[in-house]
Amino acid sequence: MEREEIQQYVTDASIAVKWFVDEADSSRARKLKSLYLEGAINLEAPSLLNYEVASALRFHPVAKLTSSQFRTVMDSLEELQIARDPTHGEWTTALTLSLENAMSMYDAIYVAFALQGNSKLVTADKTLIGTIKGPEIKARLISLEALDM
Repeated sequence: MEREEIQQYVTDASIAVKWFVDEADSSRARKLKSLYLEGAINLEAPSLLNYEVASALRFHPVAKLTSSQFRTVMDSLEELQIARDPTHGEWTTALTLSLENAMSMYDAIYVAFALQGNSKLVTADKTLIGTIKGPEIKARLISLEALDM
């Protein structure tokens, strides 16, 4: 009997923020998180995720979290154990992506995780998707709204 491989995904802050704040497609983002918690998929992200979520929540136009709520969110994010530091190879790939696609290193490191890890990057960032050049790299990105779950 063949073992079915678990689908590998990288998530960025545009998805993770939706886990904690009601926005467009938050239910789809939460479904992705639930699938991970159930063991149906694997989910990872660069450690940058924690900082980007913290910043997005701090400056969110609607969600105004108290210090206690903020700490709860950050604890919850940490408990998921999806964030890790990039490898040397991921940093090198991110730099190349950044230079070739005129994108920030912040965005490039998420894409590098997907490329190096044979994963798909799930994002709600339409600008990021539009920035990527090349069909091989574009094939590794999927918008949250297009994700088939």
